[in-house]
Amino acid sequence: MFLLSKNCRPFLGATLFFVSFLFGQSHAETLRIAAGGVPPSLGNPYTATALPATELWLAMFDGLTRLDWRGGPRPGLAVSWENPTPLTWRFTLRDSITFHNGRPVTAESVANVFTFLLSKDAATFLVARELTNIADVVAVAPLTVQFNLRAPDAILPKRLSLVMIIEPDSWMERGVDDFTIAPIGTGPYRLVDWGPGNTAPRLTAFNGSWRAPIGYTDLEYRVVGNKTSRLQALYSGQVDIATGLSEDDVGDVKENGYIPYVTATTQIKSIALPNVHEGSHPLKDQRVRQALNYAVDKQAIADVILGGWVDVASQGAVPGISGYNPNLKPYPYDPERARTLLEDAGYENGFDMDIEFVATLTPLDPVLFQKVAQDLNKVGVRTTVRQIPFSDYLRKYVPNQWGEVDAFGLFWNSATFQDAIRPYEYFSCFRVNPFFCDEDVTADVRAVQVMADPAERETKMQAIMAKFHTLAPAIWITNSAYVNATRRGISNFRMLPAGIAFEELTPENK
Repeated sequence: MFLLSKNCRPFLGATLFFVSFLFGQSHAETLRIAAGGVPPSLGNPYTATALPATELWLAMFDGLTRLDWRGGPRPGLAVSWENPTPLTWRFTLRDSITFHNGRPVTAESVANVFTFLLSKDAATFLVARELTNIADVVAVAPLTVQFNLRAPDAILPKRLSLVMIIEPDSWMERGVDDFTIAPIGTGPYRLVDWGPGNTAPRLTAFNGSWRAPIGYTDLEYRVVGNKTSRLQALYSGQVDIATGLSEDDVGDVKENGYIPYVTATTQIKSIALPNVHEGSHPLKDQRVRQALNYAVDKQAIADVILGGWVDVASQGAVPGISGYNPNLKPYPYDPERARTLLEDAGYENGFDMDIEFVATLTPLDPVLFQKVAQDLNKVGVRTTVRQIPFSDYLRKYVPNQWGEVDAFGLFWNSATFQDAIRPYEYFSCFRVNPFFCDEDVTADVRAVQVMADPAERETKMQAIMAKFHTLAPAIWITNSAYVNATRRGISNFRMLPAGIAFEELTPENK
């Protein structure tokens, strides 16, 4: 992998003219960001639930609630909420909040947003699929909105953090396509334009926001697909922040005089081991799935490949997340035990296994998966790993139609709600066409979904995680990390699950 080390500094000089032309110059109150992409749907915040799309949306929109890395939901457009009956939640909105176009944020406008998302017209939007348990949403007072549910949901305030509140009248008057070009929200920045080819969005401060920017009046994004080029832009002084870097960039960033920020996430890198296969497939046997966990040297992956910035995963969650079981330990690296389990399961001669994956948070993922393949080959599991585009991955994942593929990369993603219920649901019989199904665990997950008492729910979720640990539905590897870098002189950097809190950043002289 190519790194910008001290030996590469002469190369930087040759690129300065090109980068200067690309990024131009800007005044001191403008924050310039080199990013890997912008949302494919531009200003429609209902088509994705994760980075990198959510970062720009976080600047332009607010949800009723917002999430930090651990703990409960925090106030967003709503300042408080209550659960007066098992099937109702009420949210009280901030007073005197307006959209970017000056229209007021009221319970009625919020209810209209959800009414649209619950309609057939929104059925294809990813965020709308998270709302199927909501029967309807009504304004019961000027600043109080009520959610009527089909079944109890203890974590509705967390789920609603995914729903960015758009200005509904503009959305309906102009149509979705036009709205995405000129979106209107309540966030700390409003869009000026998307720039040439929709690859250079510019945003300016919206001082009417409840989280109005305290340091930078403007944001200038530039899409730079290659992370090496993003680093070049940072090192040459043409941008202030480079996002989407790798753990192996940290040392080089420091050496060049810039500041790296490594944010450990609540996502667990894993390889899903489906037990729903036709015929007598090896992965149907729990002993085989356990053997694969013993066969992989996860500590080497954490320390060598990922630079020691992450921890070996003991389960599908991290400390601080609802459902994390502190009594569980990682499967240790034990090739002999792996071979014994394979022999007990009738695979003393091993078997062939194909794994597909998408490089998601870091360009190091291909190296990681190759290491997994090497370790599995050592115990007789003849493994081939193959990287595929995200579009192909999604086409296979949604209907669970993988063809001849045996296993695939998949996060145990608690980041969406900062709660383990989502990965529990992934690895259960709930899916229309599940890839992993255990009826006992599914019954437990179904019970948790309607538990209102937090302590009872936590105890049950930890018990579920213990069952998953034994079932070994995945090779749990490590948690993940987001790596960004800034020039010196920028204070108060904070990475949230949805992206950088740009409104909190300040120049050091402020």
